[in-house]
Amino acid sequence: MSLKDRILSLPRYALLGYFAPLISLVCIMIAIGLSPDFLWTDNALSDLGHYTRTDLGGPQLLVAIIFNGGLITTAILVLYSTFLLFSEFKDPFTKIAFGIFFIASLFLLAIGIFSENFGSLHFIVSVGFFLSFPWAMWISAFSWIRYPSLRIASVLYLILPFLSVFLWITPYPTEVFGWTGVAIPEILTALTAILWLWILIYHKETGRMSMLLKE
Repeated sequence: MSLKDRILSLPRYALLGYFAPLISLVCIMIAIGLSPDFLWTDNALSDLGHYTRTDLGGPQLLVAIIFNGGLITTAILVLYSTFLLFSEFKDPFTKIAFGIFFIASLFLLAIGIFSENFGSLHFIVSVGFFLSFPWAMWISAFSWIRYPSLRIASVLYLILPFLSVFLWITPYPTEVFGWTGVAIPEILTALTAILWLWILIYHKETGRMSMLLKE
């Protein structure tokens, strides 16, 4: 079977779960490419979604549309993928984890809708996103770690959120690396959520999660 045939044979939740995050990542890279004065060490990613700021050196309206559009599209597709996955599992803790991840995806959708132009509302939904999905990782890890086929992934799910928390709440990034912006902690934290979803789908498709599924 060719790679194309393998991809097309994937169930809908897997296709959406694998490819939806790539949309936002590509849109972020395009937005950065159009913003010559954007600095990973000094800016926040959400600066790219501001419709009227003038300090990033690019066509800001276009940049904001690309950035926010990518977040919104990814969030909608991940919401659908998460809903489909939720319906296939019987394990209650896994369902709770999916419920939390669904809420986190709603926050991501809100980040794209309520850009930096909305001030404190944007801050609230951004904090909601970064505080919510680590709990999906922790809860799923505590449930899955009892199974040998999921143990390595579970340990990873337990550790990664703490690394993200470390980047956010300690002065280490600023004192050691000189980062004054939050773009790097933001992208690293978002990548942990993507990794959780991708590994989960891979394990499900390879039969490692059969004991958690409905008959």
